[in-house]
Amino acid sequence: MPVIRIAKWDLERLIGRILSNEEIMDYLPRIKCEVETISEDGEVEYEATHDRPDLYSVEGVARNLRYFLGIKSRNYKFVDEGVKAYNMGIPRRPYVAFAIVKDLELDHESVRQIMQLQEKLATTYGRSRRKASIGVYDLDKFKMPVYYELRDPDNTSFIPLNEKEEMNLREILEKTEKGQIYGHIIKDWNKYPVIRDSEGKILSLVPIINSEDTRVTMYTKNVLIDSTGLDPRTVVDLVTIMATSIAERSTSKTIVFVDTIMPDNTTLRAPRDKGPTIELHLDDVEKILGIKIDTKNILKYLNKMGHETVEVRNNTIKIVTPPYRIDIKSWIDIVEDIAMAIGYDIIGIKANKLPPATHPGRIHPLEYISRLIRKILVGYGYTEITSYMMSNPRAQLEMFGLTDEKIITVLNPKMDKYTGLRRWLTPGLLEVIVENKEKQSSMKIFEIGDVAILDPNTETGARIERRVGIAITHGKATLTDGLAIVSTILNRLKLNPTFEKTYIQGMLPERTASIKIGGEEIGFVAEIRPDLLYSLGVPFPVVVSEIVLNKLLIILRQ
Repeated sequence: MPVIRIAKWDLERLIGRILSNEEIMDYLPRIKCEVETISEDGEVEYEATHDRPDLYSVEGVARNLRYFLGIKSRNYKFVDEGVKAYNMGIPRRPYVAFAIVKDLELDHESVRQIMQLQEKLATTYGRSRRKASIGVYDLDKFKMPVYYELRDPDNTSFIPLNEKEEMNLREILEKTEKGQIYGHIIKDWNKYPVIRDSEGKILSLVPIINSEDTRVTMYTKNVLIDSTGLDPRTVVDLVTIMATSIAERSTSKTIVFVDTIMPDNTTLRAPRDKGPTIELHLDDVEKILGIKIDTKNILKYLNKMGHETVEVRNNTIKIVTPPYRIDIKSWIDIVEDIAMAIGYDIIGIKANKLPPATHPGRIHPLEYISRLIRKILVGYGYTEITSYMMSNPRAQLEMFGLTDEKIITVLNPKMDKYTGLRRWLTPGLLEVIVENKEKQSSMKIFEIGDVAILDPNTETGARIERRVGIAITHGKATLTDGLAIVSTILNRLKLNPTFEKTYIQGMLPERTASIKIGGEEIGFVAEIRPDLLYSLGVPFPVVVSEIVLNKLLIILRQ
C-alpha cells in the first residue's frame, strides 16, 4: 500500500477543527487509512489501500473525515464553459482527458500535496506511468485549447521542470532524472507525445515531465489537469480524483468540464461529476452484517461516507456515489461503507443473526495437514517462504512455455506484477531462488499456500487448491533429491508413493515424475530446464515438487 505523508495542521484547516493524536489514530482507520506514525512536529504518515486512490493526499482524507464527523461543507460546482481540447491521435497511448479547477488558494504545503497525489496516482493506479500518467499546469501561463500530438524529438524543445536550459525531447530523456526513470516508455517511438497550447507552447513531454514555464506554484489560481493513457476510463478516473482533490483548495470549488475531441470526432468528457447509481436492499445489508438496521440509520451511515440518497422506496434505497469513489462497483461495496460507518467493533457486539455454533471450535483438517507437513519440512532443514497469491501470466505461464494455458485475471489490476491469481507455486519458489542467488548457492525452501485453477466443471469456473511446493538448489542437485524428500513426507504420513515418468512444460522431460498414491496422482517432482535457469542467471540445478493437499487429505481419510 502506498505511504502518504501529510501535515496535521493542514488536515485540521481543511476539516475546520482541531484533532488530537488519539482522534487521528481512531478516525483514519475507519476510512481505510492505516496510521504508521505521528511525529513530534505533526507529520502524519499513513498507508492507504490500493482501492482508495482518492485518499492519497490530505484533501481526500479531510473530505472523508468531514462527512464522517458530520461537518458540512460546500459541494463541488461543476460547470460547462464550452472548453475543448484536441486529441490528434497517438496510436500507442491513445487517450487523454482534461479538467480545469478555478479560484485556488495555495501555499507551499498545498502545492506539495498536489505533487504527492499526482506522483502516487501515476505510480500505483497508472502502473508507474505505463498505463496512465498525470500532469497539472498553471492555466494562466498558456492559451487554451490544448492539443495532444506527436512531435519530432530532435526538433521540439522546451525547458523541463526544475531545469534552467531548454532541451529537445530526446535530450530530456537522456539528461533529466524523470527522463532516465520513465524514458523507456517512449524511447523507441519515432515521434514523442506532447501536450501543447494554441500558440505552440509545449506543456509537457508525455508521460515524462512537465514544462518549467507552466509550473504550479503557491501563486497559481487556476489549473489544467491532464491524464494520458491506454484506457479511456482510467484517464477519466485519474482526472476526476485530481480535480476533486485540488478543488478542496478552491474558494468556489469550481470544476470546469473539458471536452476532448478524439481523432474520430467523438468526445471524451472529464471529469466525472458523479459516480454510479446503485440500488441497495435493506435485507442484503442485514444479511451481510448480521444486525438489524432501520432505514433512518442506513441513510445516516450513507451520509457519513459521502453518498447521496436519491430515492427511498419500500425496502430499497437508490444511491448516487461520489465521482472520486472509483472503488465502488456494486451494492456490496456500499455495505462495506455502512459497516465502516457503524464500526466493525460495534457490529461485532451487536450482531445477533449470525448462525449459532453447532460444535466447539477446532482446526480445519486442511490446516492440520498443512501444519503437519510444515513441521516435517522444517525438521529436515527447509526454510518456509511466503509469496503473494497474486501473480501474472508471464511468471506463471510464459516463462515456462505454457502458451496454451491461462490463469484467472482481474479486471482492474493496480500493478503489472499482480494481474491474476497464481495457478501453481513453482514460479514463486523460483523467484526466491533468483532473488537470493548471489547470497546463497545452496537453498532448500518450501511454501504452503492456495492456488486457483480454471475448472469449467465448477459453478464459478474455478477451484481453489491447497498445495505444498518444495524447491532445492545446489551444485549437484538432481531429481533424486526431490524424490527423497517427497518419499520422506509421505512415509511419515504412513503412505507409500509411486513415481511415474510424465511431461510438464518447462521441466526436463527425462527428469520429471508424477507422484501417485494407490493410482491417484497428487503432484509432481521435476528438474527445471537448464536453459530457463540460465536465462534467469541461476548457476545451479533446481529441483521442484508440488503436492495437492486436498487430494492428500481425501486419501488419508479413506
